[in-house]
Amino acid sequence: MGQALYRKYRSKKLSEIVGQKPITTALEHALASGQISHAYLFTGPRGVGKTSVARILAHEINGLTYETDELPIDIIEIDAASNRGIEDIRDLREKVRFAPVSAKYKVYIIDEVHMLTTPSFNALLKTLEEPPAHVIFILATTEAHKLPETIISRTQRYSFKLASQEDVMAHLKEIAKKESIAIDDKALALLAKHSGGSLRDALSLLDQVRHSATKVDVDTVQNNLGLPSAALVKTIMQAVQAGDSKAIIDALNQAQGDGASATLIAEQLLQGIRTQLASKDMMLSTEESLQLAQNLLLVESSSRPDVQLELALIGAQLAGHSNTHPVVSAAKMQTEQPPLTISEPAKRPPKKPVEPAVMATIAPQPATVVASIIAEPTPEPTQEVIADEPIIASGEMSADIWKQALDKIRLTHNTIYSILRMAQPNFDNIAKKQMTLYFKFPFHQKRINEAKNKQVILDTLALFGIAGHELACELIPKEQRADMPEVAASSAPEAPPIQDNPLLNQIRSVFGGAEVLE
Repeated sequence: MGQALYRKYRSKKLSEIVGQKPITTALEHALASGQISHAYLFTGPRGVGKTSVARILAHEINGLTYETDELPIDIIEIDAASNRGIEDIRDLREKVRFAPVSAKYKVYIIDEVHMLTTPSFNALLKTLEEPPAHVIFILATTEAHKLPETIISRTQRYSFKLASQEDVMAHLKEIAKKESIAIDDKALALLAKHSGGSLRDALSLLDQVRHSATKVDVDTVQNNLGLPSAALVKTIMQAVQAGDSKAIIDALNQAQGDGASATLIAEQLLQGIRTQLASKDMMLSTEESLQLAQNLLLVESSSRPDVQLELALIGAQLAGHSNTHPVVSAAKMQTEQPPLTISEPAKRPPKKPVEPAVMATIAPQPATVVASIIAEPTPEPTQEVIADEPIIASGEMSADIWKQALDKIRLTHNTIYSILRMAQPNFDNIAKKQMTLYFKFPFHQKRINEAKNKQVILDTLALFGIAGHELACELIPKEQRADMPEVAASSAPEAPPIQDNPLLNQIRSVFGGAEVLE
């Protein structure tokens, strides 16, 4: 049985590691000076050499020759994905006490260390912090963010990166020469590009296509890996640009018929969009290209990648050829609106007196009376009506003007009116465009002090020519509140006493003796 290329050509020396020069240089200097740490952490993507460097370092520390994949007895490699439980770590803690059999150090390589459970990390922590003098730990992981900070802080961390496309292509070319694989440079470049910077993936791909043809070219690689051709990708983009939905569907069917998956098609389209954005030679507008790229990124994670791909492409085609009118911005709509005409809202019709017979019928059922009163809808003021009496804008503030303003507020904002009629206005600084309202209760002062409620008052006063004033809301000092009347005078007609009004007596019997505001 043949050996896979990535195993056959696994690096055995730090100088053979591809694409990680800063890390290998630092480790070589540490080995030369004898400054060896008790714990190392190698992080980075898959297939970039973390485990290979760990094995090389373990051999170099002990001065052993690294020739085969069979590890010496004092170099122990543990797969954390299969040995992640607390019992496994407790067993490791017991074994680290024993001295190495033949080497100077006992080296533990824990691969995919992020797979350990929280109790396992806790059990490992003390040993990792203060291991025996003869023990060295080398941890490797692709997901460093899953490691506890307490573990990371007790190690020397080295972050591996993806190899460049040039480094991967040069490495593949060297191995292809050693293996007598006939493959052209364009095919090697496509393999390097498709590997995404992972040397292990690149060697696996080369191993996959090596027997596909006597002479491996770009078409061979595309057919073998299920990659859509560059011409087909260009056809899809042209169909999107032309707004031809049928051509898009036909091209996707052809690509999938050739064995290209929706995920690979989306990946190739993304590469094309990225190249176009970099060269500024775009088939779509920048906005359309970015939106299409965002939708293509969803293909891989979708439960229906083929459907998501079609939706992304047809959506981009529709966006570029939509016949709908552009949306007018809110600011533009406001400037195009005709000026508003402020007119006095309609006054409420006078309430009809309650007939005695009706009162006799409803008197025994106070709850029903209250429910019907609450359910009765309040008539909404119309937007534009003609006032019965025109407003005379005198421009001079007076108690009479204040009373008229309250009557007007009562028509549209009854709650505000109910609070204002218990307030004491002060016009002493009216010449300085200042007006103060004094309240007995903090709740009333806070309510009127709200910006929207203040604006209602100021807008109403503006109808009487009182414009550009500042309105302050203050509390009456406690020593003066006792002498203050409960309700300030207003121009509203005085309501009959509660005890003389049968209907209000019914309400009072339900809600108690609180003041009833009209």
